[in-house]
Amino acid sequence: MIIWLLALLVPSLQSDSTLRRYTALNFPGDSESFITLLPDTAPFTEVFSFCGWVRKLGSAGWPILLSYGGNEIRVQDEGGHNCIFGSCLRLTNKFTVPRGTWYHYCSSWSSESGEFREYVDGELVASRATAPGRRLQTGLRFTLGNWGEGGLQGLEFEGHLFDINFFAKELSRSEVEKMAGDMCALNEEFDEGVHSLSWEDILDQPRNGTVSETDTGCLERDEVRSRLEEARNGVRRSEKELEQVASRLNLIVSRLMMETGETLNWAGENQTTAELVESTASLGRNIRELKRVTTLLDRTAGILEEGGTGQDGSGGNGSDTRDAAKFCEKLVGMTITKQFIELMKSMDGGN
Repeated sequence: MIIWLLALLVPSLQSDSTLRRYTALNFPGDSESFITLLPDTAPFTEVFSFCGWVRKLGSAGWPILLSYGGNEIRVQDEGGHNCIFGSCLRLTNKFTVPRGTWYHYCSSWSSESGEFREYVDGELVASRATAPGRRLQTGLRFTLGNWGEGGLQGLEFEGHLFDINFFAKELSRSEVEKMAGDMCALNEEFDEGVHSLSWEDILDQPRNGTVSETDTGCLERDEVRSRLEEARNGVRRSEKELEQVASRLNLIVSRLMMETGETLNWAGENQTTAELVESTASLGRNIRELKRVTTLLDRTAGILEEGGTGQDGSGGNGSDTRDAAKFCEKLVGMTITKQFIELMKSMDGGN
């Protein structure tokens, strides 16, 4: 019955955990608003690609979309100084998308090919050779919305960024074209062995200034409401099953308490001191396991209670989408916890 409960909690919610991936980041265009992090770049030293969607809204002098180690990698939203390994090109005649319009940007490089390629909306707009034996430096700072350490005036990006991903793979032209074909399709899945710094990773990073989340418009409001209703129905079913599990757990506790009392009564008359010590230790282990189970059960109840409130799908700025996504991720993450299953089975005699 316990396994059945966990199966009921999961249906359709795992797909809803992708809702948050449709979140874009809004950079307001001031020098204090940017994201900076120190990712593990060891997998990218000899091969990498990075791609994402850009919507330029401002007109700062030298707006930087992203940089890594200053000019180790540097991309401007109008192609003014796009750099790889300190070598920069002016590509303003290639970055001609009107302000306020989404466009897809992608770059790829490998030490094997020795060539850095740049694409706009799936079209190859520039390529250049890199020095033989050159590798991407590790341990440098990666910044979105500004340059270097961030906070520099005149280099701030104003606009939206969406679905920025780094891959330890040199993308082919056809793969880039597929990504650029549909902004809402999230076409960036590769073999499981390809290391990546994903958009979800970036969304979870601390933000400086007033960088905020915004809706991409990929999900229509009716679709959001439909998905939220599915999630709520799953919560209602889960709450009923949770009550059954709580009842079952109470029976297990009662049985343990009765058996413990009988053991202690018998121990007082028949067990040696060593046997009594072992019985007490066994009882202590049972109590510790019971505490762990009840803690997990309380956490489950808290997540379900959280999911039943405040998510009516009526918001107009995408916050309902993000709240639903975060809730679904929590719920799914809890249901696949093997520890929960193992503990409940052990307390219930393996059934």
